[in-house]
Amino acid sequence: MENKDLNLQLNEYRSVLKNLAYKFTNDPEDIQDLVQETLLRALKYIDQFFHNPRVVSWLFVIMKNIYINHYRHRKQKYRYENHKANEYQDLGCHEPFTENTVEKSLALKDVKQALTQLPKEHKEMFDHYINGYKYKELSDLYGIPEGTIKSRIFLIRKGLQKQFPQYI
Repeated sequence: MENKDLNLQLNEYRSVLKNLAYKFTNDPEDIQDLVQETLLRALKYIDQFFHNPRVVSWLFVIMKNIYINHYRHRKQKYRYENHKANEYQDLGCHEPFTENTVEKSLALKDVKQALTQLPKEHKEMFDHYINGYKYKELSDLYGIPEGTIKSRIFLIRKGLQKQFPQYI
């Protein structure tokens, strides 16, 4: 198929697809996107279908599937956004649901400062714990019982909570 013939056929199908797209949506931008993506996907199989008498029904099926996929994606995105909004509301936040990164950085700076006041071994142990080490791994690393590790971590955490009640 020559480029000239292809271009004429695509323009012809574009107007037909545009009319069919109104069955799915009334938004002009969505219609344009649907038509464009339908034609783009149809170009993959141009040799098989463009001389077929049922090409319009084939293009309609492609368009319908694209619309369904976009609808599912938007629905999933909407659910995720609502979940996040509810999560922030549960934390006591109100719109525009932004996190206060300045406050977090100040809290982190205060906690790091407080950790420097701990004995070196306790500070290292707590750092390892924060970085994902398990109690068993810490027990093997320091050569002390796992119960001792748990109680030291617990006491360090409780001490930090008492020292910084405003961050809890």
